[in-house]
Amino acid sequence: MNSDKYSAYCKEHVKEFRDELREEASHALASWPGKSAGTLLILSSVLTYLNLSNSGNPYAFHTLFTYAAPILLFFLFPISTLLFSSLDKHSRTVLDLICITTIFGFCMTLNYVFIPQSSLESQTQLFLALSGQINFSLLMVTAFSYHTRFRITFARNVFFTLVFTTMVYLINPAYLASNAVQVVQGFLAGSIFSWMFFTRIQTRFYYKSIDADTRQHLYNQLSKLVYPHQLEMIKSGDQLENTMPVEKGRAIINVFDVQRSSEIKHERTKSFFLDVFRAFSQICMMGYQHNPLKSRAFRLKETGDGFISSIGYPFLADDPNSLADHAISTALAMFKAFNEEVRKFDYATPIKGAMGLAFNSVQGTFQSSGIKSYDLFGEALIQAYRYEEIRKHPPIADAIDRAARAQGLEFYNILIIQDVIYNSLKPDYKALFQKINLQEGGVIIRQDIAAQNVYFHVLE
Repeated sequence: MNSDKYSAYCKEHVKEFRDELREEASHALASWPGKSAGTLLILSSVLTYLNLSNSGNPYAFHTLFTYAAPILLFFLFPISTLLFSSLDKHSRTVLDLICITTIFGFCMTLNYVFIPQSSLESQTQLFLALSGQINFSLLMVTAFSYHTRFRITFARNVFFTLVFTTMVYLINPAYLASNAVQVVQGFLAGSIFSWMFFTRIQTRFYYKSIDADTRQHLYNQLSKLVYPHQLEMIKSGDQLENTMPVEKGRAIINVFDVQRSSEIKHERTKSFFLDVFRAFSQICMMGYQHNPLKSRAFRLKETGDGFISSIGYPFLADDPNSLADHAISTALAMFKAFNEEVRKFDYATPIKGAMGLAFNSVQGTFQSSGIKSYDLFGEALIQAYRYEEIRKHPPIADAIDRAARAQGLEFYNILIIQDVIYNSLKPDYKALFQKINLQEGGVIIRQDIAAQNVYFHVLE
């Protein structure tokens, strides 16, 4: 059953299987199997020459060259592929050519052995001496093949055996008759070995391909959990914990929330939130690069109907201007993307969002146990939550609502920022915001008790 599975897989991926076989055939010809076979043929030629010389055979010298063609193919193929790389794709054909020329070489050797007429007794002794060689020679030329179908290999083996048998018959019919069993044994043994060799290659290709597919699948799934630079660092041998900054830093945290999200009643509510967060993530990844690590923002997490991002840490801002300007530009881009998704959602009543921005210390960390996801903690996150929520405080809500109605807005998005961010803005961005004196309204931000003012911007 496994064999059928491997065979079916190789048929479905025949192009990849053929490429794999070409590479293996090329490797076999260029490495030690090819060199060993070439050396064996040289040794066989030399030993045959010495034996025939000692027996006084006048054609002894000729036997030194009977295997010249396969020997040259063995040793010249690696050199030729270095000069002409395109020859590599013909490695399987070259191997078959070596096999057929080896058959011709063996038969030529037999011819030189049998040309001198000898007595019946001497010929019988010669037949016995050569009986093992016909079996071995046929076995070796039929045992190895790199074709994508075994039926092709089997047809090749039948052809080689017919050529071999015909040539031996033409050289010495009596020798063929006395070694008919050896011919059959050589053919059957070669076919059995070639089948075992073929199934081994099929099995190895199957597991190698499945393993590669599995690794690629794991890589694709892991890419959904970590950033591209983390993948590259992990592939290079780095630990996950070394792929993101964990030292202390300072950043502007952006906390986004959909106003009155619990009142949205629609079958596609979840899909709507996912579309919004996907658009926000794309904005965050603008200008992403590694070394130095930077992007427009760092997507920290999604919280049901909320989205948190960080600007300036752990990724450097890709904008050469001030961090505050960059944060406002990013926030406005997110509101624009949010409005576009709301338009596509086509809900019966307006849907608006709110953002709170705060600048303070942050630090990266990986969880100490379990799945080691990356996270941020620090004052900036806590304060950003508070600045986003302060819109609900009655004095703040009234001031924001009055400003919105003065602009003719009944429904509106809200952006609230910390005074340190406002003070760092360029004039064009400062002009967007209005100030609220916290002391006059009796409002205290617990996580930022020194704050005297907040600044807000309402937009459609």
